[in-house]
Amino acid sequence: MSGTLSSRSAQAVERSGAALLLALASFVVSVAVTLATIVDMRRAFLLDAASYRKLGSPSAFLSYTPWHVLVLALALVGAVVSYRLLRSVDSLSRQGELRRARTVLACVLMVLLIVDLFTYRIVQAERVAAAGKAGVSKTFAVDTLPSWLRPLGEAVNFLLVVWHATLLGILIGALFLVLLCSSQRLKQVYQLRGLRAHVLGSASAVAYPFCSCCAGPVGASLYRGGASLESTLAFVVAAPLLNVTTLFLATALLPADFALLRIVGGAVLAVFGTWLVALAVRRRPPVVASVASGRTLGWLERSLRAFAFEEHLRGRRIESPADLVAAWLATAWRIARVAVPMLLIAATVIGWVAPIVTAFGGGNTVATVLFATLVGVLFMVPTWTELAIAAPLIQQGLTGPAAALLLALPAVSLPSLVIYGAALRDWRVPALLVGVVAAVSVLAGLAFL
Repeated sequence: MSGTLSSRSAQAVERSGAALLLALASFVVSVAVTLATIVDMRRAFLLDAASYRKLGSPSAFLSYTPWHVLVLALALVGAVVSYRLLRSVDSLSRQGELRRARTVLACVLMVLLIVDLFTYRIVQAERVAAAGKAGVSKTFAVDTLPSWLRPLGEAVNFLLVVWHATLLGILIGALFLVLLCSSQRLKQVYQLRGLRAHVLGSASAVAYPFCSCCAGPVGASLYRGGASLESTLAFVVAAPLLNVTTLFLATALLPADFALLRIVGGAVLAVFGTWLVALAVRRRPPVVASVASGRTLGWLERSLRAFAFEEHLRGRRIESPADLVAAWLATAWRIARVAVPMLLIAATVIGWVAPIVTAFGGGNTVATVLFATLVGVLFMVPTWTELAIAAPLIQQGLTGPAAALLLALPAVSLPSLVIYGAALRDWRVPALLVGVVAAVSVLAGLAFL
C-alpha cells in the first residue's frame, strides 16, 4: 500500500515538474516573440521595406503589417495563458523547484530584454552610419505649431521617437529592482564598497537608457532596497552618461575628439567622480539635522513617496516564476507612471531652453563655459539630448560651452538630486556630486576653448 502511495506521489511530482517546464517554456517563447515583433515594428528591418505601413510623418514612430498585429496578439495571449498556467502549478510544485525556476526565468528575461535593446540600437547605429548624420526625427509637423505650443510639441515628438527605448528601460529597471529586493545573493553583490562598487554600478547602468530624472528615482529605490551608497551613486551618474544609446550616438553625431570626451569623461565621472564623493562622505560622519530641517526632510520624503518604487516589494514573497512576473510587471507600472510624465516635462522644458542655450552670447569664453556648466547641473534633459544641443554649438565654434554641456547636462539635474538626496537622508552627497560634476565639466570646457 505504501509503495503504491509513494509511486503515485512520485508521478504527481513528475507531472507538476513537466507542467512547470511547459509553462516556463511557453512564457519565455511568448515574451521573446513579443519583443521581436515590437522591435521590428519600431525599426522595420526584418521584412521588405515596401511591405510596412507607417505611423508618423515624415519619420515613422511605428511600422507594421497585418502579420505584426496577428503575431503580437497571439504572443500576448500566449503570455497571459502561460502566466496563468505558472500560477496554477505553484501549489503542485516543490519549493526548491519553484525557486530554481524563478531564478532561471529572471536570467532569461534579462537576457531577452538586453538583446532586444542592443538589436534596437545596432539597427539604428547602422542606419546612422550609412546616412552619415543623425538627429531627432520628426514624427509630425512640429514646426507648424504656434511658438508657445512648440516646446510641448517637441516633447511629444521626442516621446514618440524614444517610446521603445523607454519601454525597454522601464522593463529592465523594474526586473533589476525586483531581483535586488528578492535575492539575498544579488543584494550582497551590490552592497560592495570601494572602487569595485563604483565599477559594478557603472557597468550595470550601460543597458539602461535613462536620463537623470529617471536614474535618480531608480537609484534611490536601489539604495532603499539594500544596495550600497557606492554602487547606487555610480548607477545614478552612469545611466545617463554611459548608456548604450548615448555611446552609439556620440560617435555618430559628434567630431571624434568630442565623442572621446563624452565617453571617457563620462566614465571618469561615473567611476572616479562618484568614488571621490563616497570617499568624502564616508570619512566624515553625517551632520545632525536641526528640528526644522528634520521636519522639512520629512515633508520632502512624504512628497516623494511616488518615487519609492521598492516599497510594494517589502515583505513580498517572490518564491516562484509567477510571483516574479507579477512583481516585475507591477514594478514596471509604478516606474512608468512616474518616468513617462517626468520625461514629458523634461522634454518640454528643454524644448524651451534649448534655443536659448544654442544661441549663446559672449562667444567661446570662460564665462560661457561657466554658464553652460550651471545650466547643465540644474536642468534635466531626456536621454542623449545633450548631443543634439552640443552639435550645433560645435559647428558655431562654441567648443568650450559644448564640451561643458556634454558632461554636465546628462550627469545630474536638480530633480534627480532632490529625489536621491531624500532617499539617502544626507544632503552632502548631492552637494558634493554637483561640485565634482561642475569641476570636471568646467575643466573640459576650458580644455576645448
